[in-house]
Order: sequence, then C-alpha cells, then structure tokens
Amino acid sequence: MKKILSIVAATALSVSLLSGCQSNREKTTADIKDSADMTESAVESVTESGITYPYEYTDAAGRTIAIEKEPQAVVTNYLPLWETLILLGVKPIAVSGADNYIKTWDAFSGYDVSGVKDLGASELNLELLAQLKPDMILNQSYDMKNLEIENLEKIGPVAVFGNDTKMDWRLSLREVAKIVNKQDKAEEVIKDMDEKLGADREKLAEKYKDQTVVQFSLMGKDKYYVAYRPDLYDKEKGLGLNVPEGFTQSETYEQISMEALVKMNPDYIFVNVFDGDEPLLEELENNSVWKSLKAVKNEHIYQIDGSGHAASPLATLYTVNFITDKLTAD
Repeated sequence: MKKILSIVAATALSVSLLSGCQSNREKTTADIKDSADMTESAVESVTESGITYPYEYTDAAGRTIAIEKEPQAVVTNYLPLWETLILLGVKPIAVSGADNYIKTWDAFSGYDVSGVKDLGASELNLELLAQLKPDMILNQSYDMKNLEIENLEKIGPVAVFGNDTKMDWRLSLREVAKIVNKQDKAEEVIKDMDEKLGADREKLAEKYKDQTVVQFSLMGKDKYYVAYRPDLYDKEKGLGLNVPEGFTQSETYEQISMEALVKMNPDYIFVNVFDGDEPLLEELENNSVWKSLKAVKNEHIYQIDGSGHAASPLATLYTVNFITDKLTAD
C-alpha cells in the first residue's frame, strides 16, 4: 500500500457480518430515500433511527452543525471515514486518494467502491469538490485549535473528526452514524463484529494457548513498527492472541529494533507490507538475524497487505479475518 494513511488477501467475512452488510454494500446514496421534496412548511421529519430534522450535531472540534435533512451526497478526505461509511451502507460520492485505494486497499475486497471520485491525494481538489455540490463533508483534522476548513465551509457543511474516532472504529461508526442517520446500522455492525471476535477468540484459545503472536508493519529498511491492538490481543473483547514478553502496551505504533524482535522471539509473525515495499521484505528474509527467529525456522511467517496496518473498521475486519484464517488453516 502507498503510505498515504495520514490523509487517510481478501478473506471471507463471517456469515453474521455478511448478512448484516451484504444488502447495504451495493447501495448508493441514490438508494436512500430522498427527503428533498419536503416543503418549507414541513420543517420537521422523524426518521427510522429517531432523528428529527432539522438536527444539530456537535463535532470533535466542538462546532455545532445544522443538518437540515438526511445527507445524500457525502464526501470525505480520510480513508478510515470512507471505511466507516461503507459499513454503514453509505457510498460517498468522492474521497481523497480514492483511485489509489480502489486499486490497492485489500480491505475493500468484496465491497462496492466503484464510481467514487478522487479528490486528490496530497492536496484536495477544491474545484472538483465544488462541482460535486456535497451536502456533507467529513473532515479529518489533527489540530482542533488550528482548523483549516474555511474553503470547505464555502462549499458545504463540514463535520470535523479527530484522534478519538481515528483510534476507535466503534466510536467512528457511532459518530458518523449520527450524521448520516444510520445509528441502528452502526449498532448492528458493532454487534456482529463483537460476536465474530468472540467466536474467533474461542477458536484460537485452546489451539494457541501457549503460543505468542506479533504483528508488525514494515515501514522502510530496518523500520519495524508495532502497536498493542485490542482487537487482536485483548482477552475479553479481541482475538485474545498472546503477546511475548517485552511487547508494547501502546495502542499507537512505535518503532522497535531487530534486536528487540529477536528478544521477544514470537511463535508467529504477521508482517504488514505496503504495495511497492516487497523488496524490503525480500531483503529482510535474507537477514541472518531474522532467520534465527523461531517463527521463521518453523515457517510461521505470514505477509499481510498494508491495509492490515490500519485500526480503521474495514482494515480491522480484514486483519482479524486474515489472522484467524491463517492460524486455523492447519
């Protein structure tokens, strides 16, 4: 994968999650009931999820946004927010970096991402955005005190999201759902995912009772990044995978050395490799220190697509499925 996560394989989904999302993944915004025919006198409309329009939403920057009706034409400048929309059954009309991710993001496999326009990768195409006339712009920001959304606000309503929803896909689903009127769908998806994690945790618990697992991202030559991802390692809510002694407790990625990896010496290793970085993995495989690892000697090394790096909803689902499938294949 191209490393554009700051703007932002395929494995079978669980039957329960498929049943919850299959009917929605083919939907476009045109399939959602349009409330544009409301007259000015009919100023209030109660939706199936209980929202009464006009509706006010307070975003991560503490801004109050007036939402007159259920958004139909949604755009976003952030990949994880796109993933969230997909699981809520809403296809955005445009996304930053869309062309690249449609071609390379393995977590999208099995979902309808066709026809989503590219708003540009490194810089937002404001001219195209204005032409699209969105009725809602989902904006990812990292500095709430210095927002740069004035140009976006000239084009349409802007809802700002921050680090909380970036790191917590459940919160992301719930917050985005408040904007696109999909609260019931959000809870359904979360319930299905939690049930899947529980079922997969049970599958893995006995078989890998004494085995340790490490997932790390290969981000450059001699650059290995790890994070404690609750969906993978938590014993009550995640897959319950065992981490070796010395593994990080930080949920934010941090770099480790090869020496640290050797000291942990896990039984199984999953390596996130971004598109174009395959030569880095080949070089690693020729490293004599790498070859000394228990997981390498026992052929318990698995290459996972770069989308396995992300903590976003579809990427998390992809990673959970990939790891569970590999560990239960024997």
